[in-house]
Amino acid sequence: MSMIKTSISTRIRRNLLIPFYWNYVNRSNVLNYYEYLRRIQWNSLEENRKIQKRKLFELIQYAFRNIPYYQKIIRECGINFSEEIIFEDIKRLPILTKEIIRNHFSDLYRFKDKTYYTNTSGGSTGEPVVFYQDKEYLDWANATKRLFNKWAGREIGDPMLKLWGSLPDILEGGKGFKGYLRQLFSGVILLGASKMSEKDMYKCIKMINRIKPCLILAYVNSVDVLAHFIEKNRLSIYSPHAIMTAAGVLFPEVKMKIEEVFRTNVFNRYGSREVSDMACNCERDEGLHLISTIHYLEIVDDEGRPVESGKSGNIIVTSLTNYTMPLIRYQIGDRGTLSNKQCSCGRGFPLMKSVDGRLTDKFRNRFGDHISGGLFIDFFYYQSNIKQFQVIQEQVDFISINLVLNDKSKFKDMNNNLKEIKQKICKVMGHETKVEYNIVDKIEPGPSGKYNYTFSRIKKE
Repeated sequence: MSMIKTSISTRIRRNLLIPFYWNYVNRSNVLNYYEYLRRIQWNSLEENRKIQKRKLFELIQYAFRNIPYYQKIIRECGINFSEEIIFEDIKRLPILTKEIIRNHFSDLYRFKDKTYYTNTSGGSTGEPVVFYQDKEYLDWANATKRLFNKWAGREIGDPMLKLWGSLPDILEGGKGFKGYLRQLFSGVILLGASKMSEKDMYKCIKMINRIKPCLILAYVNSVDVLAHFIEKNRLSIYSPHAIMTAAGVLFPEVKMKIEEVFRTNVFNRYGSREVSDMACNCERDEGLHLISTIHYLEIVDDEGRPVESGKSGNIIVTSLTNYTMPLIRYQIGDRGTLSNKQCSCGRGFPLMKSVDGRLTDKFRNRFGDHISGGLFIDFFYYQSNIKQFQVIQEQVDFISINLVLNDKSKFKDMNNNLKEIKQKICKVMGHETKVEYNIVDKIEPGPSGKYNYTFSRIKKE
């Protein structure tokens, strides 16, 4: 009987409540844009690249006519933009950094209508940035989310559980009578995941087993911790059609554990508060599809030079939908790798091979070598008594490691393993490197609710 009720409520949401909300209450183009994206995903790569080329040219032309910062920069650089070679011309513009946004904020926006609103970056580095977005940008962002959900098997209106760590999103979307109505209309249940105490995890498991969501959308670390908790306590958990992760790097070990415990496929969604969702894998899982008609993405080295496909570099993104405050060649603070392959699914979107972490995840040893923080994940992830860990490069020759243990009384039994891990770290970072273990009760997430497995405090020269 419950399955019949759920099916009926889902159909009511999909065919009546959600269309009524988006079209008449919110007066948005979300559903129209969603159908547009569903259609053009089957274009050829070249057809979508032509759309991207036109939209990129139009954005830069608008910025040159209306945004003081870009007017000044384009005149100083003496750039005459051409639609035919816009992908080359744009490389002549300087990279937009968070520091530039702070220093030139008042010259970077123009309100084209009254739909603008304020947003901030996540603040993972401790330095959040304020910026403006508008309704047109938000409609495209919401349409993109629905396309990614569709790839993971969720139709609009299907029950979904959102295990989220961002406090502002939770306060806005899940509290009070308004939050209750929003969840009822959308079919999305929102649970806070900033702490993930034992009580929180039991509550989450109970909710998953009760509502039987088609899709679970979760912060990477939150669902990782939940998976370990379920496995350790041998708990029964409903297997959704898919799990989609966000707000963190989905390392292979983490993905494997989540899929094993929940007995389902994990989809990896990549985005940010500044430019919304940019990429996600499809059912073939051969890389992350970049929605090329919404963003233009580059991968460059530390000197700003393009790197070839297959090599990791700094992600530079241009949002093609936010005209209120155009972010052109914005250094988002992440590293990634592009792919020159085309997915066998046939979608006409280019592939990103991987998201490789924050710039602050990159360690540097005394020899000047750059080491991905992800290298240290495998050292600790499969240690049975380690509940959580965080590896921090405090100085070039000093690594501190915070450990949350399942059983502190067994710490001495771990000595041999920890010594072996220390030797591996010193082999990579230098034999004179000091490695310090700290046993802590918990590891707090950052301001955005994200949890970093690895972090470097070394300032980039």
